[in-house]
Amino acid sequence: MNPRYSPGVFYFSRYQLIMKNLVFSLSLLIGVPLQAQIYQGSVQLGTSMSLDISLNTNADSVSIEFSGPSSGYYAVGFGATSMTNAYTIVVNANGTVVERKLGNHQGGNTLSSSISYNAVTASGTRTAYIDRARAGTSGNHYTFSLNGGSINLIWAKGGTSFGNHGNSNRGIASINLVDQCNLPITTLATQNICPGDSVQVFGQWVSQSGIYYDSLSTPIGCDSIVQQSVQYTAPVLNTLPSLSVCQGDSVQIFGTWVSAATTLYDSLSTPAGCDSVVAQEVLVNATVSNTIADAALCSGDSVFYLDAWRTDTGSVVYTGVTALGCDSMVTGRVEYLPTVDTGSIWLALTLEATMYVGTDLGATYYWFNCNTGAFVDTTTGADTLNPGNEFLQAPDTGYYAAIIVKPGFCSDTSACYYFYMEVPEYDYGISLRPVPATTELYVSLENFGGPLSYEIIHVDGKRVTVGVLKESQEFIDLSRYASGVYLLRLEDGRTIKFMKE
Repeated sequence: MNPRYSPGVFYFSRYQLIMKNLVFSLSLLIGVPLQAQIYQGSVQLGTSMSLDISLNTNADSVSIEFSGPSSGYYAVGFGATSMTNAYTIVVNANGTVVERKLGNHQGGNTLSSSISYNAVTASGTRTAYIDRARAGTSGNHYTFSLNGGSINLIWAKGGTSFGNHGNSNRGIASINLVDQCNLPITTLATQNICPGDSVQVFGQWVSQSGIYYDSLSTPIGCDSIVQQSVQYTAPVLNTLPSLSVCQGDSVQIFGTWVSAATTLYDSLSTPAGCDSVVAQEVLVNATVSNTIADAALCSGDSVFYLDAWRTDTGSVVYTGVTALGCDSMVTGRVEYLPTVDTGSIWLALTLEATMYVGTDLGATYYWFNCNTGAFVDTTTGADTLNPGNEFLQAPDTGYYAAIIVKPGFCSDTSACYYFYMEVPEYDYGISLRPVPATTELYVSLENFGGPLSYEIIHVDGKRVTVGVLKESQEFIDLSRYASGVYLLRLEDGRTIKFMKE
């Protein structure tokens, strides 16, 4: 047995897992070894000569069995069709064997020997057993082809000494060297291995995938090849869909509770008995927690703040859910704005349609119509007040309130008062005594044409009494009324302002 392996080529691959350090085996690819080739052929040369050649490419040698008559010499030339420069092996009558390089139909020259031989004579036949290298030792020595095939031959035989052979003792022939070792490769069933495992192949433990060979020898010396495949079963990596948890929560992965972003691995077994790796990624979604600007609120008002109307001051916490389903917490605060420092708002004790206020710098005022419930669009509105005390002129006769406003402060609003614009102190045809009045008011009317209805109105607009003047001169009782400014208005429209002590 002559096992022979060609050099192998190695390929390396490694995949390392987190949960298990699984090192996949090296993949080994081994080329098919070269087989020893035996080429053989036989040929009959004339009636008394035979030639047998065996070419062994594994040993790179040639064995020649050359038989002929023992009575003289006999010879064979290789790779030639005529006696011109042919390489020739001559078996002499005395049993010696030599190599010659023939000339042009001449004996040529004896070559330095590249052969070993043994000649045996029996029953008039001499057989020479010759061994030589496949390749010639010089340019004059014949080289046999590695692939065998047909070889042209010339042959001759003669007398006891090498010389002229005569026309009847020569010829041309060929010999065909046929491959005797064209045997199929025997393939064994494939063996499978898992990463990190090994299997016994041809008496050796193998941990690398690839194709392995062994050789046996046939009776004629040919190699018989046995092939064994070892297949590496790669681990299966299955990646599961990612799982998401909210910050502060946890999820159970492969029997373990996980609260941080990570990737976990677990191993199962495939039908082939190898590891199957399962990967699971865990993502952590953050919760949201922030603080927003405070909201301002005036007493009695409301403000929409953090998804609700707020009427109370203090801290506010809003909890919701983010787009990813995690907690969202927003913190804020509602605070009262300070009220503008107006000092006081009151009706002036003058018989003018004015309002007296005391305020600080930067405040403005607006008139509000208490009957219509609307702000008054007037040039006197939205004026900036001077610091200290100031009289505000009402926009017209009627019920009005003054609203004092300052940026960053809550407004201050007066009560609604009834204002009379441009009411004369004494109207034509009317006289009052005393001025100011005390417990009663003496009314004298000119152009009196009969009874006249009247009403007395407090300057704040409240009607305090009504009556009828039946005479041109009468007294009206004021004893029940408080001190202040009043208006006397007759049904014919005449109106006069007076003060009661």
